[in-house]
Amino acid sequence: MISVRSTPPLILLVDDDPYQSEIASYIADDLGCHFESAANGVEALEKVAARPPDVLLLDVKMPDLSGYEVCRRIKTDPKTVRTQVIFVTARTEEEDLLRGFEALANDYVTKPFSARELKARVKNALRAKDLSDALTARTQFLELEQEITERLDEPANATDVSRASVLLPILDRIAALFEVDGVTLHTRYPGRPETWTIVSSSWPGGSPPSYLAAIALSEDPRVDRAPRMAGDRDQALDWKLTSAPLWVGNELIGTLRLHQRGVVPAPGLSGELEHLVALAGHLARTIHRADLIDQLRSMRPL
Repeated sequence: MISVRSTPPLILLVDDDPYQSEIASYIADDLGCHFESAANGVEALEKVAARPPDVLLLDVKMPDLSGYEVCRRIKTDPKTVRTQVIFVTARTEEEDLLRGFEALANDYVTKPFSARELKARVKNALRAKDLSDALTARTQFLELEQEITERLDEPANATDVSRASVLLPILDRIAALFEVDGVTLHTRYPGRPETWTIVSSSWPGGSPPSYLAAIALSEDPRVDRAPRMAGDRDQALDWKLTSAPLWVGNELIGTLRLHQRGVVPAPGLSGELEHLVALAGHLARTIHRADLIDQLRSMRPL
């Protein structure tokens, strides 16, 4: 969710009219978007499942599924709920328009339409999609911070085993939020050299890559390739790492890392880094506070 868009927005037209497809394709190209088309509802749902579009231009009357049904399925699926659906229809009766909005459509344009009008509506839909994505990401980020606070503030033993059990679901949430293949947290207690690694539960292939053994704490947030080990069969060069330090005052207590297959972006193009640094700072403060609370509890007389 929190990432720089790696590909242009996608506009999907669902209409069997080649003239409509030609106009929509021209508009998509003019707006710097990718374009795809589908001739019917079933084909549209297959393409949406393969790559959710940012904007869906949807005809109402189709030979298999109606546009209303296609819209309803897309807008009630959590994976595609933020797709902006614009009905493109010759039906202008009030009842037809109401049915479209009841199916959760965002807008409509009536046939015949001008290319300028459709372009304006698509531009508005793209803006709405960007705002919706940003708001959703911010909400999920704040919810994750709250979960970190609640989990680590719960009374618990300060043992490494109990700390790992508390942090594991948090790392899984971080992986889902940033849409990466895995997350690791490398920590140590202030003033002590020993380090511990906690690994998120889901990785491609079922297990984390072997290069994790070569990772140490790092002070500088950066995006880099995974370290390569002798005899490494994980093709570590295919992994991109985004790192953020956990500071408590002047003491480095850990590093939070995102692991994802893919090329390393150009400097300044990592959309995850700013959010990861903020999250790591909150995690460091919360872990430190939890440690202090545990110490105070252990000093309390029976």
